[in-house]
Amino acid sequence: MEKQDVYLEACLRAIEKKLGWGDSSDWTGTDFQQLSDRIYEATKVMLSASTLKRVWGRVKHDGKPATSTLDTLAAFLGYENWRSFVVAQQQAAPMEPPAKLGRKKRLLRWGLVIVALVSIGFATYYRGGKEDGGGDNEVGTVATASPDDYRFSSEPVTRGIPNSVIFTYDASRAQIDSVFIQQSWDPMRQEQVAKDGHKHTSVYYEPGFYIAKLLVGQQVVKEHPLLIPSNGWLGMINRAPRPIYLKPADYLHPDHMGATTVAIEANQVSLTPDPPMVKYYNVGNFEPVSIADFSFSARVRNDYAAGNNACQFSQVMLITDGMPISLLLSSKGCVSELALMGGGRSVSGKHEDLSAFGVDLSDWVTVGCRSVDGKLVYEVNGSEAYVLPLGPEPVRIVGMMFLFVGTGSVQAVRLQEGDDTAYRAF
Repeated sequence: MEKQDVYLEACLRAIEKKLGWGDSSDWTGTDFQQLSDRIYEATKVMLSASTLKRVWGRVKHDGKPATSTLDTLAAFLGYENWRSFVVAQQQAAPMEPPAKLGRKKRLLRWGLVIVALVSIGFATYYRGGKEDGGGDNEVGTVATASPDDYRFSSEPVTRGIPNSVIFTYDASRAQIDSVFIQQSWDPMRQEQVAKDGHKHTSVYYEPGFYIAKLLVGQQVVKEHPLLIPSNGWLGMINRAPRPIYLKPADYLHPDHMGATTVAIEANQVSLTPDPPMVKYYNVGNFEPVSIADFSFSARVRNDYAAGNNACQFSQVMLITDGMPISLLLSSKGCVSELALMGGGRSVSGKHEDLSAFGVDLSDWVTVGCRSVDGKLVYEVNGSEAYVLPLGPEPVRIVGMMFLFVGTGSVQAVRLQEGDDTAYRAF
């Protein structure tokens, strides 16, 4: 292995460790898009998902990465440029040639990655925030200040998306200067703030339920829930560094919701070779519904099967003030890539039989979920598809989201609490 290849492998391993997303051989197309977003946020340099796939060996490419690409990867790790990264490696210790990345294992797993970030994030929220109060202290003196010594609150400036949030904080009694505000459960969404300051603003580009955190070092000293609502239905095309918002006329129709391929391409978005993800949100527009006694149903259809979108992955998610309730659908041959969430648990099609969620998405599919005797019952076309424990948390539904790889349509949305209708559309 050439020396540059050795250092490149070391760089990729360091990035994988920084992200904490698990074995990169299990990353999928949207993981690379998420990494592209993170790199842009940190360096203000755009490396496309396609470029990153080539660097990681997921796409066959005989050439070497450009110097500008290597400089950006090094900058993401905190180095001035690629040369400084290499010098640091040379000064550390003699480097053994690492094993080549397992390309044979690296298959695209679109479906699982659609919820991967959410799964990881909310698992982090439950483990790191809700149960044990955060990570290890940066230094031993951080914990000498009581949480009562800190103040932390927030206020959105408008209703709708995008939405800036004004955070008000007081961390003046912190024992160190490393004070951060974290927008949500995602530790990559941290920004350092002045210890003696009191105001900080952040922009939220997607609606949802978030847990905002004030950290001193790596310790969460204050946190609070933050609901970012949508103004009715919001349609968007997932793009970095910011989504493309669709005009209501492009996707809202009297009897269904859905953007056509023409509407997507009118926004200068190509559906080939990698189709985009199209999302429809409705958050904070109905009274919260307890999952202890609810039922939900909708009809969905994936309207794009060309190119490499044979799996037609489609997601239905109920956004809650805890872990979301989510299911994925695909064509029958792709069920291995599916996943479920609910009741504080996530289930992978790699380890469980989720074949009931493999359907013909060229036609309308009725999906549903309801609580029955302490269980979450998932249904597809009127038949029971999977059952999960409801979980002990008093969770409430505050919104919903539909996601389609390519594009898709939704109709007959119904949400009930007991015998009362909480929300209905189309």
